[in-house]
Amino acid sequence: MDSHLPSDPTLPHLAQALDGGAMGRLFAGLLDGPTLLACEVDRVKYRPQRNCSVTYRLRLLGRSGQGFEQLVATRFCNGGDALRRYRQALARGALRSAAGPSLSHAPQLDMVACWLPNDAKLTAPALLADRDAMRRSVLPDVVAALTAGRGRLVNHQTTLMQIVPELRLCARVDLHLQAQPNAPVSTATLYAKTDLERSGATTQAVMRALYDSPARLQGRLWTAQPLLWQADTGLHWQVAVAGRALQDINAEVAPHVASSVGAQLAALHGSPVSGLEALSVATLAQGVQGAAALLARVEPAWQPQLQAVVAWLQAGVPALADQPPVTLHGDLHLRNILVDGPRLAFIDFDSVQSGPAVIELGGWIADVLYRSVLQGTDSRHAGPSWRAFLAAYAQAAGRPAVAAPLLAWSTVHALLCKRTSRCVANLKPGRFAAVPALLAMAEAIAQRGNLDAVLAPMSETA
Repeated sequence: MDSHLPSDPTLPHLAQALDGGAMGRLFAGLLDGPTLLACEVDRVKYRPQRNCSVTYRLRLLGRSGQGFEQLVATRFCNGGDALRRYRQALARGALRSAAGPSLSHAPQLDMVACWLPNDAKLTAPALLADRDAMRRSVLPDVVAALTAGRGRLVNHQTTLMQIVPELRLCARVDLHLQAQPNAPVSTATLYAKTDLERSGATTQAVMRALYDSPARLQGRLWTAQPLLWQADTGLHWQVAVAGRALQDINAEVAPHVASSVGAQLAALHGSPVSGLEALSVATLAQGVQGAAALLARVEPAWQPQLQAVVAWLQAGVPALADQPPVTLHGDLHLRNILVDGPRLAFIDFDSVQSGPAVIELGGWIADVLYRSVLQGTDSRHAGPSWRAFLAAYAQAAGRPAVAAPLLAWSTVHALLCKRTSRCVANLKPGRFAAVPALLAMAEAIAQRGNLDAVLAPMSETA
């Protein structure tokens, strides 16, 4: 088997789908006016033996000589299903994209494509792209909420930052405002987010509770300010937080940075939010089974390792029941932490829930170990970072460190259910090839029952 891609006869065009150059040549023939400069794979969702959704980011040069980007969301199907989806999309109607096309069908690839702002399920992309509709029906309430009714909108720019087709999106909106006539124009940057489930009202309530929490007011926790939930548009708005993603600044997470993350995570965990969905023991067990099933379906040769890891995890599930619930971020990773000088801020609170703190402690360690595998570095090098993280967390939380077996359990759980399974589902460059090393790491920790297995080279843990 090719270590870089799954072998899936159901999707014979998978390799071409993940080749930005090859797909760029296809898209170039569909453009109406602009010139293609580059085509990059932006996001992948692989469903083994079913289909694969791929979003491409096209860099284009318009006839005026101005460059711009175009997102194209595709689905590679099997059995001719792309034609059915294409006809359904045509029946719903479509808008012309900035690049020209609205919908495309490539029968030779069994592929259907939506050119943003078209989306099979989300209406927000079209709304955000309509400047007149934004100024008329969306932004007046936003400006009023931001300025207590005193500001006047002069201009605005909308930039689509991230989209998961048919599921959710995030856009940056820069507002140019005047507090009163003849006053200087000021700029405010906001983020608008939406999702298919229209869960923005819940997210706004969570963010408000955290923003008003003692931890945030005392400077122990930094979060974005929630601004407005618009039920009619499905958009929830928040004020931008200054900084760059930790992933882009300190990918290896130096110990002093890890300490800051640990202390702030303790503040988040200690900030109660009412009405949160609880992460149950049953959900954790189901996640183990689902991840193992996905991996085994893609590569049966992984089955022996999976059986050993799953059995160990399932045996340890009952120990989670005794752990008190805290406020969990739900999606803590390096791109959801912004760095602004000495300050860190947590962002993206769409997945907040209550559950055992150890889930995110082990999850952070798993993320650090995962990055060591991707970078090809010895796992020992990650030790000082995650130990500093745990020590700072324990000190800020005012309680002893988590027991070693429980921490090992949550680390293996995250390695399997988040890191390894996502390497298969997302198929980013180098991810699929990393699966054997991640499984070996999870198995080594499970065999020892503690994290000592990742303090030495993997060759010494066999």
